[in-house]
Amino acid sequence: MVEIDRVLAPINIIFEGNLDISEIYHIIKDFLKDKKCDIYEKEHNFNDGKLKIKWEGEENINDYMQFLLKVTLNGSKMKKVKLKDKEVFSGKFNFEIEAEIHRDYQDYYEGKPVIKFFKELFDFTVKKDETLKLSNQLKEQAYSLFDEIKAYLGLQKLK
Repeated sequence: MVEIDRVLAPINIIFEGNLDISEIYHIIKDFLKDKKCDIYEKEHNFNDGKLKIKWEGEENINDYMQFLLKVTLNGSKMKKVKLKDKEVFSGKFNFEIEAEIHRDYQDYYEGKPVIKFFKELFDFTVKKDETLKLSNQLKEQAYSLFDEIKAYLGLQKLK
């Protein structure tokens, strides 16, 4: 079974105004591609003025560890609005970003309890600094995406 270390509890950006969904969609997907993540769209629902899109970006660090960035966009009270030459949505939007490290994501040690115990002990003692370094790296990536979305939304307010 995968061991999950939560590196970053969900952080939120709440935005009320006009949003071009296709632009923000591409910003998030391009960010995850730049970080060399495998991108999975776990959910994409739009009905009755509500929107929910959920992405997961997985990056395999080695055969044992994997980064996971989760991004969720929720929209409510959405209405189509025409601005100049394009249609956008007006409403209330919530972006949620969280980060996890998955250890033993291939379940290599699952059926081997003694080896799994010693691997955990080895990780906790010898590999502690490396794991901390990787955790900080993933946290920086998550905050980088957070800043990129905030910058985009800030630009939207100025228009």
